Amino acid sequence: MKTSEAIATRRAGRTAPAHRAASHGRGGRHSRLRVLRPPRPQAERRLGRIPFLFVSFVLVGVLVFGVVTLQAILSQTSFRMVRLERQSVELRQHYGQLKLDVARLSAPGRIAAEARQLGLKLPDHVRTLSVDTAPTVGTSPPAGSSPSFALKGVLGEEP
Repeated sequence: MKTSEAIATRRAGRTAPAHRAASHGRGGRHSRLRVLRPPRPQAERRLGRIPFLFVSFVLVGVLVFGVVTLQAILSQTSFRMVRLERQSVELRQHYGQLKLDVARLSAPGRIAAEARQLGLKLPDHVRTLSVDTAPTVGTSPPAGSSPSFALKGVLGEEP
């Protein structure tokens, strides 16, 4: 008998087999047998489940907390979007009203009537002077040919 087999059988609390053929499995091959411990009592099995249950409950709690927090953040973002859309509509309406005011105030008929009330009159003789100078660096030409179109550059076509 081999020494490793003898040591294994002594550890298991058995004596070495009397006959070498009995230690082999089917067809003379060496079977791989091992010594099993007796099953643990129920109390030990329950104690082994406690850490698993604790970790499971903590993990589920963290996940539920994360989902609830995410839902609250999404709800706040949704309310903010609705408020910003409402504010955008109000600002567009206000911008439209301001454009109407600019158009009304820059009407030539209204300007002429206001000038008459102030005692201004048209000149009898109009003279046009032309000055040939190069434009200065850093200045931009006016947006339109008359000063009334200067506000158009400030207000623009769309908000």
